[in-house]
Amino acid sequence: MVDGLNTSSIRKRARTLSNPNDFQEPNYLLDPGNHPSEHFRTRMSKFRFNMREKLLVFTNNQSFTLSRWQKKYRCSFNDLYFTYTSLMGSHTFYVLCLPMPVWFGYFETTVDLVYILGYSIYLSGFFKDYWCLPRPRAPPLHRITLSEYTTKEYGAPSSHTANATGVGLLFLYNIWKMQESSVVVQLMLSCLVLFYYMTLVFGRIYCGMHGLLDLISGALIGVVCFIVRFHFKCNLLNLHIKEYWLFPVLSVAWGLVLLFKHVRPIDECPCFQDSVAFMGVVSGIECCEWMCNKFGFTLVYNLRPDCSWKQTLARLLVGLPCVVIWKYVISKPLVYTLLIKVFNIKDDRNMAARKRLEATHKDKGSKYECPLYIGEPRIDILGRFIIYAGVPITVVMCSPVLFSLLHIA
Repeated sequence: MVDGLNTSSIRKRARTLSNPNDFQEPNYLLDPGNHPSEHFRTRMSKFRFNMREKLLVFTNNQSFTLSRWQKKYRCSFNDLYFTYTSLMGSHTFYVLCLPMPVWFGYFETTVDLVYILGYSIYLSGFFKDYWCLPRPRAPPLHRITLSEYTTKEYGAPSSHTANATGVGLLFLYNIWKMQESSVVVQLMLSCLVLFYYMTLVFGRIYCGMHGLLDLISGALIGVVCFIVRFHFKCNLLNLHIKEYWLFPVLSVAWGLVLLFKHVRPIDECPCFQDSVAFMGVVSGIECCEWMCNKFGFTLVYNLRPDCSWKQTLARLLVGLPCVVIWKYVISKPLVYTLLIKVFNIKDDRNMAARKRLEATHKDKGSKYECPLYIGEPRIDILGRFIIYAGVPITVVMCSPVLFSLLHIA
């Protein structure tokens, strides 16, 4: 979710934010999680509220310490570097880059990535909405970001850190599993992975987006998702559960249950939308595996990693437009038309918009603070889930057919 901010505007913003006179009366209530405790006490269970109060001890006084650290290392180069490298944990980055290992012959690696990233996003979003903890306050920190969208989320856990931890562990595991590579090459690749990890994680502090509790809790989620993925992968490998007819039904049902039973945040927080997207991708790639095994659709398994640079470039030039056309052109009108016209799903988007409007008129001060959570339209949850389930279907089922027809498989 990039708002199109260019380099000159980042520098302009940095100069503007560097002037302390701009923050005479900061309104922290615009960010979720900053309301007084009573605001949460009356809307949470006793257990949930007590847990939040204990965790607040680690977040209440962090902003001034973090701002001193940020000020010490702040410069134009770091602003640009950490701003743009943060995109490696963004929504758009995953849509465009996750398919690439499939087209280069690393389908199994992509499946591992999807599971680890999908459940890292879901769990970090779940705990964000459960704890409702604020991000470090700005000011005194400066928020350095290309996306205003991410500033509207709660703080802990950090989804960037969860993703970077899970992905980093997966890469290190695969690097040290390579028998044909020398130790020197493995060490060099491991250093690259660690550099990627440190860039993403410490970039969250530099950009004023997260504190230490956010990073630690996010890292724990990443570790858990990595361990659980490989535990199930090793122990369920011989059960062949992905060959049964019931498997795709259970996959979709499991994803929708996780989404419709997701904890409700107190204030508006957009991170649930990322959870919907990734649960759709997980179900989509599971259904793809099932179809490949059941109907002998092996084109994706025949894509070899040892292709020429011309084949590699050709696959990207063919595959990426397929994903973009599905995601940003075809999917939304097609999916919503099918849900409303064919399956008679009630379109409750206008109802949700009216609730938000009524809440704004009811509380005159609501425009000066983060609004209470209204809830996502059910049709949006279903629609977004199906749209993102279509991304792996496009990557695994459609793109290899085109590669074969164009003789670039």
